[in-house]
Amino acid sequence: MAKITVGILGLGTVGSGVAKLLADDARFRVKWAAVRDASKPRDVDLARVRVTDRPFDIIDDPEVEILVEVAGGVDTIYELIKTGIERGKHVVTANKELIAKHGSEIFELAHRNNVTVLFEAAVGGGIPLISTLQRGLQANRISRVAGILNGTTNYILTSMEQRGAGFDAALAEAQRLGFAEADPRDDVEGFDVAYKTTILASLAFGSFVDVESVYKQGITGITDSDISVAREFGYKIKMIGLAQRRAGGLDVRAHPMLVPARHPLASVEGSNNAIFISGSAVGEVMLLGPGAGQMPTASAVVGDVINLASALRLPDFAPYFQPAIDSKRSQACSIEDCESAFYLRLEATDTPGVIGNLGHAFGAHNVSLNSILQRGVTAGGAATIVLLTHKTSERSFARALREIESQPTTRRIGVALRVFEQAS
Repeated sequence: MAKITVGILGLGTVGSGVAKLLADDARFRVKWAAVRDASKPRDVDLARVRVTDRPFDIIDDPEVEILVEVAGGVDTIYELIKTGIERGKHVVTANKELIAKHGSEIFELAHRNNVTVLFEAAVGGGIPLISTLQRGLQANRISRVAGILNGTTNYILTSMEQRGAGFDAALAEAQRLGFAEADPRDDVEGFDVAYKTTILASLAFGSFVDVESVYKQGITGITDSDISVAREFGYKIKMIGLAQRRAGGLDVRAHPMLVPARHPLASVEGSNNAIFISGSAVGEVMLLGPGAGQMPTASAVVGDVINLASALRLPDFAPYFQPAIDSKRSQACSIEDCESAFYLRLEATDTPGVIGNLGHAFGAHNVSLNSILQRGVTAGGAATIVLLTHKTSERSFARALREIESQPTTRRIGVALRVFEQAS
């Protein structure tokens, strides 16, 4: 049986892992690898591979049946993939930003050209999350997907919790160990989780969600003090991606949350990811595993390549495992329309009546307080105050927060976080 010819766009960490795995599989021939610098040495045997810095060498080659995209980026890659699809090439990608921003156009183009686009590695790394949603849970009406979708932020928050490190020290450690990029903005500011949550929402609910409408908040404002106080309240702080159906539309967001210490997500440590899927028939399913890394991600990419290759050999091949998603884009609900319990840390002047002023502001906007504590007084006379509310509307909490900010005794609002709620 003739080998299937593959071209790889990108030969970095993941791309090298893909090349290694495919080199050991007799079903495939890796003919091309496109890189930015063709002279750079690679940790993979490329004796039988044509290495080029002109990606259209791959796109223009009629022998290439499957295009593997592990280069990252959006604009240039989007044009390359569109051209490849128009020329009848199937695509396997690990690019979550590309799928989140342009999935609707890419899948519509793939349908018109009778080819398939697979993207298992784009969300859960080595976790078979996309295939579980698309095939394993087809009999279910999915109501909610929630979990830890970014290994970098989970590693940082775990380090802060277990070693008492501050954010900057935990980030530096993550960078030194290779868990965080030199420029970590996409991870720590919530962009990565927003992209992944957008993809999960689109798959779970059958409609592409506009990533620009997804609310996001990063972890940069969280301190080791927040980690410690959350523990006293019975919580751990985790970066969470959440997508759920509710009255009025789809609630899709990405932000840090206080997760009850007894919940399984609270025990997910280091760079691991974990996702809960709530289905009408199966109940709640949890998937746990490595969300990043060379070989786990390469494993997911090559798994897609193998599944696609098996389908290509069928006499009645049709676009294989293409997600059933309406190409019309949906807007995520405004965060203002959501409800949550809140954690708030602020600094206020240590004078009589401060706690009463805070309570009055919350009460005036129908926000009920669950717990309140004060931590020490600085040499400048500022006290750190931490409050935990009962469940309330985002609008009510925001109005109360604006009133608190305007109070003369308030020196600084530190951080406001939401509390994770168990699926009903």
